[in-house]
Amino acid sequence: MWAVTRSIKFQNKLAKEAIINALKSRSKDMFQDGDMIIRAFTNVTENSIEIFHLFKNKEYVNKQRAGWTNQFWQDIREMGGTVSFTEGECEVEYSPRIDLKDFSKIE
Repeated sequence: MWAVTRSIKFQNKLAKEAIINALKSRSKDMFQDGDMIIRAFTNVTENSIEIFHLFKNKEYVNKQRAGWTNQFWQDIREMGGTVSFTEGECEVEYSPRIDLKDFSKIE
């Protein structure tokens, strides 16, 4: 599996909300493809966020970057936001007590 974490600082709270909504809308098909497994949003401050993505493999990530995500992140930078990321192979563990009702299912 392949994990990507994005750290984003926006100009203000309104910009943060608008861009997160745009990201959720634009990336819905990545869940439907089955190659993005999970995504978590951590609100660090009123105008910054960490987004953790878990994908089946790096090849899918590279395909999406070429298709649209590189431009999406660049657009945020051009609007005055700061975007950085880390990525790498990922080992995932989970509890046998996991309750999927605690998660938002994307269909």
